[in-house]
Amino acid sequence: MHNPLPAIGKAAIDLTHFPTKQQAFIFRAYEYVPSEKIAKVLRTDVDTVRHAADEMGLPDYCPGDLWLKRGYITIIRRMWHILPYGQLSELMDMDEKTLARIMSEDDFLGIKLSDKPSCEKLVWRALNEEEKTRTRQIKKVMQSISISGKRPFEFDYDVPKLHFEGKERFATRMIYAFSGLYNNAFDVNSEEFLSDEQLKAYQALGINGIWTQGLLSQLSPFPFDPAVSAGYEKRLERLKAMTERLAKFGIKLYLYLNEPRSLPLPFFEKHPELLGHIKGEEGCLCTSVPQVRDYLKNAVESVCRAAPLIGGFFTITRSENLTNCYSHTGTRNEPCSCSRCKNASVAEVISETINCFLEGAQRVDRNIKVFAWSWRWDEFNEDIIPRLPKDVILLSQSELDIPFEIGGVNGNVLDYSMSIIGPGERARREWKIARDCGLEVGAKVQINTTWEASTVPAIPVSPSVEKHMQGLQQEDVKHLLLSWTLGGYPCNNIATAAKYFFEKCDGQPQNSALYEAEKQFVEAFKEFPFHIGVLYYGPQNAGPSTLLFEKPTGYKTSMICFAYDDLENWRAIYPLNTFEEQFSKLCEKWEVGLNMLDEKDDSEPSIMARAAYCLFKSSLNQIRFIRARDSGCFSDAVSAATDELLIAKKMLDLMNKNAAIGYEAANHYYYSKGQLIEKIVNCNYIIDVFNKKITESKNDAQ
Repeated sequence: MHNPLPAIGKAAIDLTHFPTKQQAFIFRAYEYVPSEKIAKVLRTDVDTVRHAADEMGLPDYCPGDLWLKRGYITIIRRMWHILPYGQLSELMDMDEKTLARIMSEDDFLGIKLSDKPSCEKLVWRALNEEEKTRTRQIKKVMQSISISGKRPFEFDYDVPKLHFEGKERFATRMIYAFSGLYNNAFDVNSEEFLSDEQLKAYQALGINGIWTQGLLSQLSPFPFDPAVSAGYEKRLERLKAMTERLAKFGIKLYLYLNEPRSLPLPFFEKHPELLGHIKGEEGCLCTSVPQVRDYLKNAVESVCRAAPLIGGFFTITRSENLTNCYSHTGTRNEPCSCSRCKNASVAEVISETINCFLEGAQRVDRNIKVFAWSWRWDEFNEDIIPRLPKDVILLSQSELDIPFEIGGVNGNVLDYSMSIIGPGERARREWKIARDCGLEVGAKVQINTTWEASTVPAIPVSPSVEKHMQGLQQEDVKHLLLSWTLGGYPCNNIATAAKYFFEKCDGQPQNSALYEAEKQFVEAFKEFPFHIGVLYYGPQNAGPSTLLFEKPTGYKTSMICFAYDDLENWRAIYPLNTFEEQFSKLCEKWEVGLNMLDEKDDSEPSIMARAAYCLFKSSLNQIRFIRARDSGCFSDAVSAATDELLIAKKMLDLMNKNAAIGYEAANHYYYSKGQLIEKIVNCNYIIDVFNKKITESKNDAQ
């Protein structure tokens, strides 16, 4: 399978808070990989690297190989503006083919990163005197910083032991494992990324399903090119072992399928009879061709036979991935080019594809569940749903189609909302159509966190969670997909949702002070400037890890990855003043809730509440800094940078107390402790730069 690397774009950002690019590399890499690897990349020796780290005052992180196994996305992101592809591959101990596969299959990482900045090859050189002087300034800043406390990936799961009685109200209660591996979950044993402690926490909270991505060509023989499936037998063994391990905790495994995957056009030179719709350099495996349908059925069947304890599958048939011939087509603007499928309707092709998954599963066990997610069915949903096989469960995202007015701006929720509470009108309509057709229905919800504040794994707004669950119960929803890759953290929010899993739930003590504070957080959260553009491109996910830049970078914000200083795209539909005002209102009201909590309270909800505030206040600081910088108001820039320095220190302190902060399974650590430490160095540098500008302005005026 062909997976291209992102194209090389414009010159990388100049990291001016470091004297040299090589020091920026060492500063960042020292946290993640052993000194030997850093020395190899720089073509120098280990003693030189360690001496350079000591000159900057870097702590001894003792990284081992943990980050390379479980935090490789964090490393890639941190090196994106520093290393060219060749040196990045060398640092990661992987060839460019493997790197490209990660970019493609790790939840669209390549799209999130956007074009690769052009970077010159790094080779170690000695520092000059001016660089040594600046290096000593960095060390002075570092001497006041501590990384003591929780180590990366040292996750705690402090959840109540709930007792359930009576009939279950929601038969399926699946979630994405908080520490799951998206791309290569079956290339390693599940014990490497999913601890017994996490599984016990899920069991205690009434979770009975965990989902992960599944690629059929990696889990079963690919009949059209067997080489594509190399190693599938071992992956199937690990999948089977995982289902058996989960069963000990009363949990089933569900696979998320985007199938059949498109292939490079050269593949179809040998198999022209399989070619469907063409998009760019890729072609669809046409599901109107019997051999393709047989492949899907046989692949699902072989997975189910190899792992008979599997819970089932859910599928998105019109996703970002190019799959069936109508996965990206069917509208006037994007007509289908397939000679076979263009004579069929969107509903016929989609329902036929879903039926392949169901037939393959039911050849083995009729109790294996198949969910059809209506994501991006849009105007086709009323045609597709009645065509679905009766044993398929319709899955709709609950937050769809909720109108809102925030700061005088009107909009409509598309997905991923906790500040605006579902279920929405489109989900209600789809569920009614499905029930009228005799189908069971399920809801995809976010009850822990969303892209509104994704690096806080449990946003403490449990009253909103309770209201959402009540709405789902009223809609007679029977199945729950409780999170996308973000939102799987075992915590108080899930315990709140769990009160509705069965007829009766006991064992969750009510902290009245916390609940009152959370009601205030709910009110504050209503001020969040909601829009899908803000969620994907705004500053609130990276928060205080985003650097302050002395000059405009010229870089566009990238989806759920780099915010840069692209204020114009952050704000989406909101006027600039309104965007700033909404974050200001959000912070002011959130702070009222924080003041209702004991300052010495280091319980999980309190830590999460303070971390969420850091994300929102950092967003406000960055907005104010950019506006002040670009308008020449240097004193206001210093004020924003000074507050941002305090926020970065607060977030670092919170990470020392809870290792889950900053982590999201499909992006790994958005920011690590070292990244926040760099932000502290960056803020000090920026404050010095703009104070000098103020002095120069005064001198010029005189």
